[in-house]
Amino acid sequence: MSEPSVKDQVRALLDRLPEDCSFADVQRALAVMVWPKARDGSLKAPERLSPEEVKRRLRDWLKSEGDK
Repeated sequence: MSEPSVKDQVRALLDRLPEDCSFADVQRALAVMVWPKARDGSLKAPERLSPEEVKRRLRDWLKSEGDK
């Protein structure tokens, strides 16, 4: 059996939220829904980048911005 479509998953999510939910509640629920998951279904910790990698990426991004 195929996985439900993204729209079906979002509709189901909205149906689970209370009627008086805020946009922030919806945003938080969506963020949890799309957060990377481990094999057991638990949320995975975010990938940590080394300071050197952050500097390299920032340098590359700034260079590409200067080319515009």
